[in-house]
Amino acid sequence: MRASIVVSSLLITALMFAARPADANPNKVFAGRIMMSEKRYPTQAKSAAAYTAQIKKQSKTSFQEDKEKKGWTVHFIGFLKTPLNDVEYIVKIYEVGGRQQQLMSSFEQFTDERGQKTLTSKVLLEKKSFGVNKELMITMENKGKVLAAGRLKILGEGERHTGKVNFSEDEAAGRE
Repeated sequence: MRASIVVSSLLITALMFAARPADANPNKVFAGRIMMSEKRYPTQAKSAAAYTAQIKKQSKTSFQEDKEKKGWTVHFIGFLKTPLNDVEYIVKIYEVGGRQQQLMSSFEQFTDERGQKTLTSKVLLEKKSFGVNKELMITMENKGKVLAAGRLKILGEGERHTGKVNFSEDEAAGRE
């Protein structure tokens, strides 16, 4: 009888550790992913589990157009699959809504030191360059290798056309 109690308590303890968020380390939870938000991400929290929870809570994939800025401000944090063995990386933004992905923009970013596992930045996606109602993919790359990637949708109002055309009298008469 006592042996079964010991085995039961060992199983319960093992299950508690397996279910416990010991791997709540955001670098393991989000490895290879870029998380995006309208607000800047926090730089610290009480614990790794609290930080992971805050990132999950704050992250989103659909962004509404800011009509004042005529675009979308996207704060992003990339959790790299492997540490960055450089101080430079490239952020690329692709449109992925069609049959194939098309590169829309790319820009260089720099870190303070080598070996970074998490990289944060922000970008303003201008309406005149990116259009509206598109699905995009952001990647963080170094030397041709994708370190992290994430998808988002930019939503907004497109241009409205009335279909009405105004011609001057000369144009209507065929004179220029």
